[in-house]
Amino acid sequence: MLSWDEYVKKGVARKTTSNRGIIKSLIQMSDSRIAMISGISLNERNASVVFTNYYDSLREICEGIAILNGYKIYLHEAIALFIREILKENAIFMKFDRFRLMRNGVNYYGTPIPFNEASQSIEDIKQIIKQLKLKHLREFL
Repeated sequence: MLSWDEYVKKGVARKTTSNRGIIKSLIQMSDSRIAMISGISLNERNASVVFTNYYDSLREICEGIAILNGYKIYLHEAIALFIREILKENAIFMKFDRFRLMRNGVNYYGTPIPFNEASQSIEDIKQIIKQLKLKHLREFL
């Protein structure tokens, strides 16, 4: 994994102007996604699909925070580094990076996520989203 500065130099994360409209839209998309999937009863068959949707919701929140901080990020790995190096949220970085790898396994290799792991990860994602919104996006809530 490269450093945050290396991703910025490569253009994977670019400086941008903070855009309240985009930030609000990303929060609304995240909230809508959660509203849709929270009504689905989690089971062995759908655990991976439900997990990836919760991950996407978390990613949308992180992208909103990045834009608020003046960055547009084009790679999930760079989002993880943004969390660690810009937000200084190391515990969230560790979980996000694990979720990112789990999501990649599902999306690119067809690797299912066991029910118990998906269930715990979804609960962790819900808490992280809540924490990030309260700490970094309070003005938009």
